[in-house]
Amino acid sequence: MNVVKLTNINQLKDNQLQDYKLAIVSRNPIAGADIFFEILKKTQFQLSGKISKHSCYENIKNLLSKTFPKHLQKTQIYQSWLYDMSIVSEVFCDIHKGEDIGFFLTTRRGCARYHVDNVPLRLLVTYSGQGTEWIPDTAANRKAFISGAPNNEIVKDKSKRQFIENWDISIFRGGANGLLHRTPDTALKEPTILMRLDCKSFFDEISKKLEA
Repeated sequence: MNVVKLTNINQLKDNQLQDYKLAIVSRNPIAGADIFFEILKKTQFQLSGKISKHSCYENIKNLLSKTFPKHLQKTQIYQSWLYDMSIVSEVFCDIHKGEDIGFFLTTRRGCARYHVDNVPLRLLVTYSGQGTEWIPDTAANRKAFISGAPNNEIVKDKSKRQFIENWDISIFRGGANGLLHRTPDTALKEPTILMRLDCKSFFDEISKKLEA
């Protein structure tokens, strides 16, 4: 099974679905979120931290508290957004069967070339701006990808390109057989709001490199 589309976040924990290359959970945005995020994007940011399953909400709240204007943090939409990110993070912890995960939140995205992630699983939610672009294996030239060729040689059929919708949860399985995906052109040029979750070991590895 390459791609599985779900309607409930808890379905991600179903062991019978663990052979997917990409899982997508379709969701509806919070009412009024578009206007809120347009304001929030004026404060460009790139935040990261380790969060724990049993304190996701507090961990995320503390990580974001020094970055965003206080008046925005007092709004109901902000509180609902924090709650949403914490719920998604808890589920990702369950999938990994671990207590801690790496949390990343950014307005800047720079993965222009099609690629696969060098991690077991990666969860992405684009809250504002165009979501991650991906192509099915049938539309991809894997030899061109492996050889380092540009995107126009990797994509065999541009009409097959897919984009993750805002607020939808996507989990990409990494490794050599993962689906090819990238940051879409619009998100390379304009700020977006993207949450990324990774396993603890990957977060620790990145942190060590930054400290070196």
